[in-house]
Amino acid sequence: MTTFRTTADQHTRRRAVSFAMVVVSLVMMMGMASMTVDIGMMYRARNEAQASADAAAMAAAWRLMDQNRLRGPSYVTSVTAAARQAAVDYASYNVIINDAPVLDSNTGNSTSGDVVVGRLVDPDDANEDLDFTDPSRFNAVHVLLHRDDIRNGPIELYFAAVFGHEDSEISASATAAFFDGVIGWNVTESTGNAGVLPLALHVDAWNALLAGTLTSGDSYSYDASNGNVTGGSDGILELNLYPGAGTGQLPPGNFGTVDIGSPNNSTSVIANQILYGLTESDLAYHGGTLELGSDGTLPLNGDTGLSAQLKDPLTEIIGKPRAIPIFNQVAGNGEGAMFTVVGWVGVRIMNVKLTGSMSSKRVIIQPAYLLDDSAVVSENTGQSSFVFKPVQLVR
Repeated sequence: MTTFRTTADQHTRRRAVSFAMVVVSLVMMMGMASMTVDIGMMYRARNEAQASADAAAMAAAWRLMDQNRLRGPSYVTSVTAAARQAAVDYASYNVIINDAPVLDSNTGNSTSGDVVVGRLVDPDDANEDLDFTDPSRFNAVHVLLHRDDIRNGPIELYFAAVFGHEDSEISASATAAFFDGVIGWNVTESTGNAGVLPLALHVDAWNALLAGTLTSGDSYSYDASNGNVTGGSDGILELNLYPGAGTGQLPPGNFGTVDIGSPNNSTSVIANQILYGLTESDLAYHGGTLELGSDGTLPLNGDTGLSAQLKDPLTEIIGKPRAIPIFNQVAGNGEGAMFTVVGWVGVRIMNVKLTGSMSSKRVIIQPAYLLDDSAVVSENTGQSSFVFKPVQLVR
């Protein structure tokens, strides 16, 4: 017997098929919507994690710049600990999906830890490993921030949980460092003047100061909170640049003024450089950049003396960090002297007296950290120390 379908039966079947297709489409759309929502949240989480890691690394690297590191190994240890804490603190200030992340400070400095402190000779080299040999020269901080079962917990997913994906792990890393392979200076509108004094010191005298074998003692104290210099000890040894502390500490020829710019600079030009730093016009004479050559040296004309007229400008900058060139040899005397510069070092003038008898004159300095945007850096081809280009994210 032949069965004939009515028009109503056909409509019913069509509606059933359409309903099934709608249900399938809705499930697919919900799946796509869940993926869109969860993927968007994961992008947000990764961006926030990277921002948190960047902030933590930058804050820690800046904290390493503490002048207290110049006071000895125990202070180096405390400054490094403070840098680790800065990383922990700043990571927590930058939330990830509304939760403040936690870093382990990694006091043992494990290379796989959350906060690793060390040294990069060339921060631009992405393949260079951190060096841990000398904590007093640490200049870089690597931060690894993760949300997983080990730390902070994974990111909980919403709609994807329906499909068996309840959470997802994320991580972000950043390395910040300050550059200390300073070989010279390049002044532009964005950098401002270079904080360099036209006063030069023999490299042997500088190294002897750092070793504690050539010093005028520790008679002045710098207060970082207000920038003032007063009498008393601050734990950082000092040296009298001129005229050898009045006790024969520095034999003749170990100190002088150098001409940066045209030769035979007048006292007024040197005074302006002391007060305001090196300008673009000063460096124009040297081709726009004043830096060590490929052999690690730079010849500069100068004078082995020091004019009493420089007392006021030198006194004006007491307490302010500056760089001075160091040299390994000088040929000639007086205004015909030629200094062979081998690097730049950070100092702070503590006291000045250029009147009276020769034995009473003094220009007292102590080592100091100088950060300068105009610094030109390379892979330590010179003998510079305590002079840095400011902190940057390098990885």
